[in-house]
Amino acid sequence: MFVSDPNVVDDVARGGEALRSARWVEAREAFQAALSARVTPEALDGLGKALWWLGETDDALATTARAHAAYRRAGRVDEAARTALWLSLEHGSGSGRDALARGWLRRAERLLEDGDSPVTGWVLLARSGLQTDPAKMAGLADDALAAGRSAGDAELEIRALARSGLALVLSGRVDDGMARLDEAMAAAAAGEAGGPETFAETCCDMVAACEAALDGRRLEQWGRIAERFLEMRPHAPLLAFCGSCCAGVLAARGDLASAEHWLTWTIQRLEQGGHGARCVDPRARLAELRILQGRLEEADRLLAGIESRPEAVRPVVALHVERGELAAAAAALQRRLRRIGTDSVGAVPFLAMLVTESAAATAHTIGALAERADDDRNLAERELAFGRVAIAQGRTDEAAALMTAAVERFDRLQMRLDGARARLDLVDALVAAGQLEQAASEARIAANALEKAGAVRHADRADALLRSLGGRGRVGPKGTGQLTRREREVLGLVAEGLANAEIARRLFISTKTAGNHVSNVLTKLNVRTRTEAAAFALRHGSGGARSS
Repeated sequence: MFVSDPNVVDDVARGGEALRSARWVEAREAFQAALSARVTPEALDGLGKALWWLGETDDALATTARAHAAYRRAGRVDEAARTALWLSLEHGSGSGRDALARGWLRRAERLLEDGDSPVTGWVLLARSGLQTDPAKMAGLADDALAAGRSAGDAELEIRALARSGLALVLSGRVDDGMARLDEAMAAAAAGEAGGPETFAETCCDMVAACEAALDGRRLEQWGRIAERFLEMRPHAPLLAFCGSCCAGVLAARGDLASAEHWLTWTIQRLEQGGHGARCVDPRARLAELRILQGRLEEADRLLAGIESRPEAVRPVVALHVERGELAAAAAALQRRLRRIGTDSVGAVPFLAMLVTESAAATAHTIGALAERADDDRNLAERELAFGRVAIAQGRTDEAAALMTAAVERFDRLQMRLDGARARLDLVDALVAAGQLEQAASEARIAANALEKAGAVRHADRADALLRSLGGRGRVGPKGTGQLTRREREVLGLVAEGLANAEIARRLFISTKTAGNHVSNVLTKLNVRTRTEAAAFALRHGSGGARSS
């Protein structure tokens, strides 16, 4: 402590204790009291942190920048470098502020050029986060880990261990990487070092690794730990950062309704607090869910401005596919693959989206990566890819066997949504093999699971397959099988006499989107007016909307 005034010292100490105890308002008041007596870098630094936790992000950034300048004038290089790194991280989490993030990181690096500082390890960790090459990311993270152990900085050690684990997973060394991430998560959850943000940042790397390795089982296990951790520490920014991760766990279980709740709440809290998404942008996850629900216009709006983020690639591609823009979908996938390389396990989900019936080379690439990872999720993707190629080549019995194996793997992992979608591929294989009775049975199972999850687009496809095999589709208004679930809801509200604006309010969508849905309903029912559509609904038993 470099402050001589005892009142200021007391106020700064009181503010620091309040920060550690998550009493953010009390912390702000204590640091403001200190500053009213004398402007000091530690009081500014503490106030910046309190403001950040209170959601006053712009003021937090400005105050921390003042603290950085004050530390610099006082010749306190390590503290100045730490504040520069914090500013780099915060600007990096916001949209359109990459230059500021890089500038603050470079400032921290320059401050530490002339000496051996315990902050150097944090600079190495920050640099590793900017890498797209897994090997370079791993090298920098390992250097940060060594620096943390040498300096006795347990927080840096935990964070660097997690980042190193993520880098190893991305480079294909899944077992080694996950072992490091498990260790980091255990230490962070136990509160060995740092505050709740240490756990949140470690969670981010764990979730990214699980998604890259398609490890749904591990994601679900740590997801439960994260949920309990959050229940005990309900800090708004922490909850907002982790909301996407919790939603990912729920979606993997097939609980899209709960995932939607987490995502909409998370987006709202981030917008209210002025915070940016730390790892996975919840808007990208919600867009993917909206596409499953058949709400394409909403998905398009959610993706606006974030199309280049890694987590947005899958929904962007899915949206192109739904619109029949296959060349644009392939281009988006190829751009992502060029960045991560086709020799990384993280490429599997993107390569899988490229597998057409004749893409044998891509299927073999997936197969090699899956063998290296040697886990059920990746192996299921391998079997699906080889199965599609086998159908194209007329090896129908082999295709059915491969698809069945993939479904069984997803079932073991309790990944209900992925299992149901794999069943749709299995139905195609069984039809090609002439096993129509079994195909109808699998189509019915898939339709029920997808309907329950609210995955309207895929449920509609399952219904169509089931009807083509002579089975009955999902329970719903007769004669409206060509309508999506959302369109049936809109039809019910039209029958009640609601205008577009009233439909929009009832379904929590824009008036324009409501109008688009009404137009789609009229077109699909081959009627000219809302009155004719209402009469059709009344004749065929579509009375009122169901919530989605």
